[in-house]
Amino acid sequence: MVTAAAFVKQHPLCCYCGGEVPAVEIDHQPALIIFPDKHRPKGMEFPACENCNRQCAGDEALLAVLCRFAGSRRPNASPDFSRLRDALKTVQLGYPGLLRRMRGRRIWVQEPGIYRRAAAFDLNQPEIDLGLCRLAAKMALANFYNTQNRAASKHCSINTYWTHSQRADTFAQTKELINMLLSYTFLKQGKWKTDNSFFSKYYFEDGHLFSIAIFHQSIALVARLQEPNASPSAWEKWQYVMVPKPGIGIDVIQ
Repeated sequence: MVTAAAFVKQHPLCCYCGGEVPAVEIDHQPALIIFPDKHRPKGMEFPACENCNRQCAGDEALLAVLCRFAGSRRPNASPDFSRLRDALKTVQLGYPGLLRRMRGRRIWVQEPGIYRRAAAFDLNQPEIDLGLCRLAAKMALANFYNTQNRAASKHCSINTYWTHSQRADTFAQTKELINMLLSYTFLKQGKWKTDNSFFSKYYFEDGHLFSIAIFHQSIALVARLQEPNASPSAWEKWQYVMVPKPGIGIDVIQ
């Protein structure tokens, strides 16, 4: 087992804030809290400074909650709601009042041969958009490090958006983009693999990285990272444009 000290010796610079700040810890992408029963294989470990390793803790807890309550499509998935107590507390601390505003009305859902009552959550909240787009940017920086063996420049720009399976239009567009991307990664240990709970696809060419991460087959985090000297291309702002700031983490510029 590789210790944190040995890992950061091999990977001395934080990969999330521009490649200038010394790494002191191992950051796991995605975080443990995302997975059913908080159980994940080893792998996808990245060098991080202290600020970058902690910046997205609230965002990760929020994603964990949404994966379970926003239409998880994992086959034969156990709810594991009892494991979310800590995640809900973290969301409440990081985003006071958000959980209350998310509570929606109860609606009728049609299933084969029956109608049943289900909760409808209001996900149109600015905190959700910001938090999940920040995670999309972080996953893009991790995928960049995987492909280039170096941290992305502090001068890069990361265009981001997120969507979920209940948004028929954007989720369908995201599926089309997934089919276009070549590199495919998930966590695996023996016969156990995480593609039902998490997988990522990405593609790098001419200074542009396209990155998509899918969680519980229901939440999609999408990012496009452009290096400062990349070849010119059309750029249409999505939800947020972000940059890595040394010693601070991922910041919004648009």
